[in-house]
Amino acid sequence: MSLYSAWKVNKEEVVAENGIVTSALPLSAEAGLSILKAGGNAIDAAVAIGFCNIVQEPYMASIGGMGYMLIHLAEKAKTIGVDFNGRAPQGTTDEMYDVIGPSTGAGYKTFDVVDDANNSGPLSATVPATCAGFCEAHKRFGNLPFEQVLEPAIALASKGFEANWYLTMSAANMHDTFDSDPQLSSVWLPGGKVPKSHPKPGTRIIQKDLAHLLQNLAKKGRDAMYSGDVAEAIDEHMKKGGGVLRKKDLEDYQPVVGQTANTNFAQYSVNVVNTPSGGITNLQTLNILNNFDLKNMGHNTTEYLHTFMMSARHAFADRFGYLGDWEHHKIPINGLLSPLYAKEIAKEVHNPTFEIRHLGEREPLVEFMENPIHDPWAYDTNQKVPVPSHPAMDTNDEDTTHINVVDKDRNAVSCTHTGVFAKGLNPSGTGVAMVGGMGWFIPKPGYPNSMAPWKRPMNNMSPFMILKNNRPVLLQGAPGARRIMNRNAQVILNVLVFGMSPQEAIIQPVVDVSGRKTFVDSRMNPSTVNSLLDLGHDIDLLEEEPAPTGYFARPSAIQIDHEKNILKAGVDSYRPTTALGY
Repeated sequence: MSLYSAWKVNKEEVVAENGIVTSALPLSAEAGLSILKAGGNAIDAAVAIGFCNIVQEPYMASIGGMGYMLIHLAEKAKTIGVDFNGRAPQGTTDEMYDVIGPSTGAGYKTFDVVDDANNSGPLSATVPATCAGFCEAHKRFGNLPFEQVLEPAIALASKGFEANWYLTMSAANMHDTFDSDPQLSSVWLPGGKVPKSHPKPGTRIIQKDLAHLLQNLAKKGRDAMYSGDVAEAIDEHMKKGGGVLRKKDLEDYQPVVGQTANTNFAQYSVNVVNTPSGGITNLQTLNILNNFDLKNMGHNTTEYLHTFMMSARHAFADRFGYLGDWEHHKIPINGLLSPLYAKEIAKEVHNPTFEIRHLGEREPLVEFMENPIHDPWAYDTNQKVPVPSHPAMDTNDEDTTHINVVDKDRNAVSCTHTGVFAKGLNPSGTGVAMVGGMGWFIPKPGYPNSMAPWKRPMNNMSPFMILKNNRPVLLQGAPGARRIMNRNAQVILNVLVFGMSPQEAIIQPVVDVSGRKTFVDSRMNPSTVNSLLDLGHDIDLLEEEPAPTGYFARPSAIQIDHEKNILKAGVDSYRPTTALGY
């Protein structure tokens, strides 16, 4: 018996033999499936979906944004990471921002800056990376001609697409951001109004400048954006506004393609892109959990949730205390991912009280960045850094999307990419939506992970590829800012430990411990919630809703059954996220 009419939302699980795609947007998923049916491989389809995403929701994932892609090449039995993170311009200096003082707000800020210049305006721009990442992935690993892969995105930009309820709600929620910049409002607030989706037909969104850019990309590849007229226009726009991003930054930028970072969980190899991201934190979380008999605890029991929550809190304490861009500063990355280190932390997980350390009103990001609680250097071969390694900014903005693809040959792609709309960033007439990624650095000089020339900002994105016997068995990822990490880990555990199918794994009630309070899905068993409260957990009970963003991340996943030659896909049930197969 229920005394409250709570949401119970689900979608059909997609089952296919030849190929399957997932995307946050139905038209993007249709484009990806059409590429597979035309003989393209998983990389072709993922790149097609990605470019369609930047046409339809650049406020979530823009052409000037950043992201991470995992690729498995079946014939070579090889898994590869493509890191197309943004970078600070080479002209970045310690004195770029006028820092007022410690931030009084919660979230990801630690220092406030005059005019919020590290989050909006030309000084906030990082080097655009998404376009280069997609181009590089296709150039190295795609099968079809690039022109054919870009056809769906070009059509969506030039002919337009009809607003659905998701766009209407997104534009309404982001109205002030759109309205603050004429380049944004001219497209996303046509006639100064939120695009309508009902009654049909909805408002048609046409982007001629972006269509022109995509057409040139189809002919010239990345040079159409990273050199020539578009790069010159970006350079001039930044100079005029006082920014430091220059044409040379675009010309010099290259994605990093190479080995993944990974750990073993039970009989599985869990792979993430080898970059300062949410993936590293989730690998550490899984390492800690590897020391417990989770299946015997039972799914979403008090013991299981307490074990998960405390393991994740310890991993987050290390994330906030140590993790940053190891290209620019020594980071105890080997220690953080050491199974022996995880075993030591696991001994602390079942302490009787909730608190790792009493935080009061302080956010964990601030507390543990100033006062790390563990010492992973003891498990690292590198020389210990004598001062705490202050992390790059760890944003909780929710402007992200995720793609999964598996083709008939069992090549596979898991990709998360992002973009943050901000005023004053976008040069007119280019079709380029830039990203204010400098806000993800500490704006105050003197910290190991303060902003620096050509440095990669910390990010939460965490696409996963999980292998068994060197073959992918699960692809998974989600948008959702800092809450990506806990949601991804729980979906993975639901599949690997509790034997759930992808859709079943995704719809389960979840928890999140990335902030000071513990967020608990209102669908969780009330007696379990009460037991967690009795253990001392400081809980906010939250109801997930069909909104553009939410209290928890928004996952999708593909499971590969090699023995039965079957693919299964599950997606977030509260938004238009779509899985299609054939």
